[in-house]
Amino acid sequence: MGQTAKQPRSAIQRYLWLAVGIAISLAFVWLIVKESRFDAFAGSFARLSFPFLLAALGVLALGQAFRIVRWWWMLRALVPDLRLSRCIGPFLAGVAVNNVVPFRAGDALRVVGFRDQLGAPPMRVFGTVVVERILDVTVLLGVAVICLAGLSSRAVLPAALANGVAWLFALCIGGAVVLVWLAPRLVQLRHVSPGGRFARLAEARWWPVVAAQLGHLGDALVITRYFPRALVLVGLSILGWVCEGVMFVVVAAAFGADYLSGAPWLSLASGTLATLIPSSPGYVGTFDYFAAQGFAAYGSTMSQAVAFAVTVHALIWIGLTLAGAPFAVLRALALRRTPSKGNRPTGLD
Repeated sequence: MGQTAKQPRSAIQRYLWLAVGIAISLAFVWLIVKESRFDAFAGSFARLSFPFLLAALGVLALGQAFRIVRWWWMLRALVPDLRLSRCIGPFLAGVAVNNVVPFRAGDALRVVGFRDQLGAPPMRVFGTVVVERILDVTVLLGVAVICLAGLSSRAVLPAALANGVAWLFALCIGGAVVLVWLAPRLVQLRHVSPGGRFARLAEARWWPVVAAQLGHLGDALVITRYFPRALVLVGLSILGWVCEGVMFVVVAAAFGADYLSGAPWLSLASGTLATLIPSSPGYVGTFDYFAAQGFAAYGSTMSQAVAFAVTVHALIWIGLTLAGAPFAVLRALALRRTPSKGNRPTGLD
């Protein structure tokens, strides 16, 4: 009876969070409409070169390839015989589902839905996703710091934004250090004995399950403590985001805009970091507004910047959703055919 009573409440909470996200997206869409002129926005597409857009999609694909290799490099430290080909579907499916379903459902699909294909417990996969996020945010904040430092006096962004990005960069580095310090301690929780320091904890009936899951998480986080491997992960992260930045540059060239300045790069950093803000599926509004603000900081009109941001967003959303949708659909069908008992985690694996 208690379990039945909790289900409607959790459903209501999910709908409330979805409503809040949609409201935030609509608020930023309203800001976009308010700060730009429709005639100038539509006129920006008159000089758009479509061959450039195809080239942008190619560069986007290359950037995703670097990210898939990075994820495989992390998982290979945990599953030595894991092939790169087994990581492509789960990665792209997760991105596609994140684009159309709220609550980061794509990350959950990647962590839980492909556990058999990846040969790793969900908490280990989750740990690699955490490392991914830290690497991505750190690189993007680094790009933002460089771009903001190079802004001229004509910049329209507030000076406090540079300080905020610098503090976020420092916090992200600090968080990475904490995780590296915490990782081996999570692994050691597996070996807590009933007569040891945490005697009462170790005697609890639920402790073996919790210790196993925290240990799996620690296994994934501890891979960053090996310096050569960490160096490769940082290098692959930089390559992935450089490719995506080049995509922004190519789209700027497609509009005939100033693609040699830092505008596309600041747009990349500000728009992508804005996806951390709760919003609707696909990050509608949040990505577009901040990507446009970053591009406009170098002198473009807001209408031109919005046209640029919307085009970049459309290319990323359509390209990655179409690439990952087949993998997500096939996996969903496979999970439906699999008996629920056999697909349910045991807690210790």
